[in-house]
Amino acid sequence: MKKITIKDMVIIAVCTAILFVQEELLSFLPNIQFTVFLIVLYSKKLGFIKTTFIVIIHTILDNLFMGSFNIIYFPFMLLGWLLIPLSLSTIFKKVESSFKLALLGILFSLLYSWIYIIPNSIILNINPLHYLYSDILFEIILAASSFISILWLYKPCSKIFDHLNSKKNP
Repeated sequence: MKKITIKDMVIIAVCTAILFVQEELLSFLPNIQFTVFLIVLYSKKLGFIKTTFIVIIHTILDNLFMGSFNIIYFPFMLLGWLLIPLSLSTIFKKVESSFKLALLGILFSLLYSWIYIIPNSIILNINPLHYLYSDILFEIILAASSFISILWLYKPCSKIFDHLNSKKNP
């Protein structure tokens, strides 16, 4: 296994900061965010290990900052976000098209949303179908924002990543 270098740590820190800040800046808009897009981008450009570190740190920070660090919800949030790098490094490894990644963004958004059915059914004793019905509008918003952001931003941001990565160290 390749060691994590200082450069890798800096990249992980900067990418985590971007992920965290954009989510907080857009938090006044319900489920409109670039989180799925960024995790897709990071997964494709940085790989599974680095993106996993980013997702873990982001999820911890998000829970601490929002004051909702709940031992029951935290693992589901973490699992929901980790499904993206896990699937993009395995079953969807060869997918490179912005359009196909945008379609996967819809899937990732829905899976992330649906994973919360489990803790809400357990903790709040909510009927899973009632939860799904009450959350469907927010799921559609998250899926649409993920689709659009990946479709429009993946290719240009991917080129920026490639350009920055091709620079030689001074």
